[in-house]
Amino acid sequence: MFQLKLFLPLLILPLLVMGQDVEQKFSLYFENDSATLNTQHLQIIEEIKISEDKELLDVHIKGYTNSVGSAEYNFELSNKRAANVTALLREFTIISSQGYGELDSEAAKNRRVDILVHYKKDHVAEPGDIVIEPIIVPEKKPSFSNTLKKGDKITLEGIMFYQDRDVIMDESRDALDKLVVFLKKYPKIKFKLIGHVCCGDPLRPSNDFINVRTGKNNLSEARAQALYNFLRKKGIARNRMRYEGMAFRQPTGVNNTKDRRVEIMITDVE
Repeated sequence: MFQLKLFLPLLILPLLVMGQDVEQKFSLYFENDSATLNTQHLQIIEEIKISEDKELLDVHIKGYTNSVGSAEYNFELSNKRAANVTALLREFTIISSQGYGELDSEAAKNRRVDILVHYKKDHVAEPGDIVIEPIIVPEKKPSFSNTLKKGDKITLEGIMFYQDRDVIMDESRDALDKLVVFLKKYPKIKFKLIGHVCCGDPLRPSNDFINVRTGKNNLSEARAQALYNFLRKKGIARNRMRYEGMAFRQPTGVNNTKDRRVEIMITDVE
């Protein structure tokens, strides 16, 4: 089944909603030793590209790696990552697209490209700036909603819960706000919120964990419901969404962090 990941952490839901004096940062996270753009990266880039203010914006692209490997190799890899992103954003004025080599730890968060977007009028020139002029292409305004179909899944990252509870952490605020913006931008999308837990028993995948806040054995469902309740308070119509807990029935096979997640499954696109 086709799956579409909606990267929210840090990133942020991939929607470019620029204020007059705001810089937005989008971070694309890479697998170790890879500069290949995945579906998640492409979605974010496409959402940046449909901005109606291209001619008013500057884009800065900065590539990094973690500290695994030699400094020389990592510098080259960081430049490859930046170059691959730059190639897909040539409709914008790009300033100083480059790699900066390795950051000071092996952390996965250091394997990334940061895309910084701001209005040209707010740009402060720095020594060494290299301006890449935009390639003008025919105007087109694709609708992201047209790429979605019933059954597609969007993995929500950056929405975090307190351990063993259905309480959303304060650190999730930015990701939640951007999720609301996304859902309001595409009001014809109907969806189901699906909660998952990690570390379950493969022989008994339907066994959910205890929600220590309530004492009920329904942690995955309770977390999906908590997100449902949040979206209701933010004005997302009740008839657009449902929620369900899957316990450990659909592990990703990647790691515990990936298994402990909430997804949106598209149930209808009108």
